[in-house]
Amino acid sequence: MNKPTNLVVIGLGYVGLPLALAFSKEISTTGFDVDTSRIDGLRAGVDRNHELSNAELTSSKLSLTKESSCISDAGFIVVAVPTPITDNYEPDLGMLKAASELIGNRLREREKNLPPAIVVFESTTYPGCTEGFCGPLIEKTSGLKSGVDFFLAYSPERTNFGDGIHTLETVVKVVSGQTPEVAELVSETYGRVVKAGIHTAVNIKTAEASKVIENIQRDLNIALFNELAVIFDRMNIRSSDVFDAAATKWNFNRYHPGLVGGHCIPVDPYYMTYASSELGYDARVVLAGRDMNERMAEFIANKVSGLIRPVTGDQAKASVLLLGLAFKSNVSDLRNSKVMTLANLLLDRGLVVDVYDPFVQHPLPDGIDYQMLENPFSSDKEYDAVILAVSHDIFLNQKNRIVELVNPSGLVADLVSGLDRSQVESLGKTYWSL
Repeated sequence: MNKPTNLVVIGLGYVGLPLALAFSKEISTTGFDVDTSRIDGLRAGVDRNHELSNAELTSSKLSLTKESSCISDAGFIVVAVPTPITDNYEPDLGMLKAASELIGNRLREREKNLPPAIVVFESTTYPGCTEGFCGPLIEKTSGLKSGVDFFLAYSPERTNFGDGIHTLETVVKVVSGQTPEVAELVSETYGRVVKAGIHTAVNIKTAEASKVIENIQRDLNIALFNELAVIFDRMNIRSSDVFDAAATKWNFNRYHPGLVGGHCIPVDPYYMTYASSELGYDARVVLAGRDMNERMAEFIANKVSGLIRPVTGDQAKASVLLLGLAFKSNVSDLRNSKVMTLANLLLDRGLVVDVYDPFVQHPLPDGIDYQMLENPFSSDKEYDAVILAVSHDIFLNQKNRIVELVNPSGLVADLVSGLDRSQVESLGKTYWSL
């Protein structure tokens, strides 16, 4: 098979845009997105996700387009669209379906003398989806035969937003293909931008499964530490002190309790449990981990409101400052943010909630009843409680100021274990952490 000379990336979000930029340094690459405002912004050098700078965008060789005709004659088509879950915790394949049908329709227009296109899916999904769901959709809309007129491949994304160390170039890339020849070509193509190395899975389904279990493992480990934190809280033991002691043993693997949000860990397990249920097996351990992590926001809301009550005497007038709203540190991403869930639960308990997150600048979802502040660190206002919910560097660099925002005898709730307990308590204030 011939090496591809032109490549298209479909979906220019957190995954697709960095990938397209990396490929554009080595291969003629076009980035396509159905969101016209996204294309307009990127052409102007603005990444609304704050992952890439103006200079990185404007100096690149990447072509950006709103026109799907770029797909027709591409030799290598990479699909990087979101795969969320429905309200019923089942895979939402709507965007994957739309992308597959779009590819099929465009491949009908392909020049007859061109070699078959390779369609690589990066979107996280359940084992069997690429060949059992996406491939047939492309076949149906194109009138072409999978494995003859076009070939399927799968290479799961491993992007860690906000992490300058574990990047596309520095993390081993898993690839797979419909045939050994396709897998080899996919490996060679990704190898041009991934310097850490390539792992070729034995087949597409194996590659799909490897991606899903990466996040299931993290979800279950965090769930264990969350449950331990809840138990130790009832025992009046600080969980981090227990974990410090246990971590002195060579084979103890430490995780940190907390709110589990984002586009991967709270979502991917449901893709596996869906596939498992289709085979008649109930993945109880996986679902137990999900249940534990989903209940942490309510546990924290109950704990904070209970600790505030003795201080204020009138819980309805208690004021709370929530530091951080994004799902993790140093990013603006609000997808499945459990801090947003926590804020709403605090409001439900009659607390007055202010929120500060300097990374979150885009409009918030409708129905938000809490106030987003410009910068509480420059104000004289004090709160009955301050909750350090996200470990943004800008917060951890102002630890003393965080404590000063709490009124005398108030509460500091440290969800990321980023503050000094002794310092807080030396000032007469209550300290609580997971």
